[in-house]
Amino acid sequence: MTTPMTSPGLPHVEVPVEVLRMAYWTEGPAAERDALLGDYLSCLERLTDPQLLDECLVVGLLHDAPEVRRQAQTAAARLSPELSAEATGWTLGDPDETVRAAALASAVGAPALRALLASFCRSAELVTSGVEGCVTVTDAHALAAARKLLADTELADEVMADLPVPLSADRMPSRLSVTGMRHVPAGRLLRGPRPDQRPDWGDPTRPAAAETFVEGFYLDVHPVTNDDYDAFVADVGDHGHLWCHPDEPRDANHTRSTADDPRCAGDHPATGITWYDAVAYAAWCGKRLPTEDEWERAARGDDHRRYPWGEDFRADQVRGLPAVTSVNGGADMDRQEWLRQLEDLRIDALRALTGPVGHYPENESPFGMRDMCGNVWEWTSTRFLDGMPLEPRFGTMEPGDLWGEWSAEVTVRGGAWSSPPALLTTVSRAGKLLVTRSPEIGFRCAASETEVAD
Repeated sequence: MTTPMTSPGLPHVEVPVEVLRMAYWTEGPAAERDALLGDYLSCLERLTDPQLLDECLVVGLLHDAPEVRRQAQTAAARLSPELSAEATGWTLGDPDETVRAAALASAVGAPALRALLASFCRSAELVTSGVEGCVTVTDAHALAAARKLLADTELADEVMADLPVPLSADRMPSRLSVTGMRHVPAGRLLRGPRPDQRPDWGDPTRPAAAETFVEGFYLDVHPVTNDDYDAFVADVGDHGHLWCHPDEPRDANHTRSTADDPRCAGDHPATGITWYDAVAYAAWCGKRLPTEDEWERAARGDDHRRYPWGEDFRADQVRGLPAVTSVNGGADMDRQEWLRQLEDLRIDALRALTGPVGHYPENESPFGMRDMCGNVWEWTSTRFLDGMPLEPRFGTMEPGDLWGEWSAEVTVRGGAWSSPPALLTTVSRAGKLLVTRSPEIGFRCAASETEVAD
């Protein structure tokens, strides 16, 4: 069955009803979408008029549903290479990761790659001028992926040479920079407190594997500040959610919950952000969150010290509970006393919360990182209960449904402005739900040696 339809640039054509049904479907059960999608794709296979085929493919390529766009991109690559080359440019900016992957997978030959390059919409004059931001991170990732997909490397070099200026390593628009980072060499980590260290009530239980080897990496000297984080939020507003974790909840707003709190100045660590927010910021910088083992090695050094500066607590070198209240928070404060103090603590009544990063010059680890203890807890990329990498698959769940879900708890390290001395150590750890927004949790970013080398 077909239905007449008139489109700009096309003569009077008969559009199959399967295409129209797909075009008008907006939402409903996945099974309903899949049935319509199956009929739509089968219909495309039967079309013999190239012009009508392209028009019907566009229906899927511009559909609201990511699964439909992805399947249409794959079908276009097989049925209409010319349209597929053009559509590759459209879908490279798609907010859905699976659709972008399908677009790159279609760039398997020079024609598609040339169209991909042309889709960047960069004039020779603009690229040659070297204007900052003339080539985006998305452009760079697409170029790198397309080049890998070309089996003929000589052909890839020939196509790349067609650009107005060569994108050599120093011209690639990666945001990754080791400025403000310190190198941590590969080495051994003894997890948790050493046997010869005096135990404290804040110490974690003994890990299943007390010793591990950590590869070399880079880590930010300071936690990410509010000024830096707010620049990322502004960029998301201008360019969309290009750096977000694919599992991130729908309609995410990366604005920190402390944005309107005058006590959280620009040079203070960014707080009031979820784990997803921290991951997106790190990707925006070309970096990532550190693993828990990386964080601990950076904080403790080769001698596995209890505090970044040594073995003895220094109340004057760390921002903890005594720094923001009149509490007598000596090193002998016990757990019950701390809990009593927190029960009476009213955050909105405090004159100060976080403090400027790097304020305490001796709060520095053997590898040169500042504020590893105190000021804010810091997100890592490690799951809390089993120490495995966090790979969330909670995108379809409501935040409230995650409470009590052990696999959604992330390890945070280092203690915060609300912590007693027992938690202001290089070995203290806690688990927080990845959607938590707290004025006590911030983060810093890491990069592997191989990522820096690339």
